[in-house]
Amino acid sequence: MVPLLRTEADNVTLTVLLVSEQMVTRNHRMQYKKLYEIWNRYESEDEYTTSRLLRESSNLVGTGPIPANIEDHGEDE
Repeated sequence: MVPLLRTEADNVTLTVLLVSEQMVTRNHRMQYKKLYEIWNRYESEDEYTTSRLLRESSNLVGTGPIPANIEDHGEDE
C-alpha cells in the first residue's frame, strides 16, 4: 500500500507542475477537439457506424483501441 501511495504522490506532484505550465489544459483541449471531430463525422457521414465512433473515441479516453474484429451488430436506431 505504501508504494502505491508514493506513486500517487509523485503523480500529484507531476500533475501540479503540468497544470502550472498549462500543458494539461492544452492536452485536454486537443483531446476534446478530436472527440468533436469524430462526433461530427459520425453525425454527417452515413457510413460512419456507431462501432467506428466507439473504436476511434476509445483511443482518446485511454481505454485502448477496440479490436476491429469485434462483431458489428448494426446501427442503433
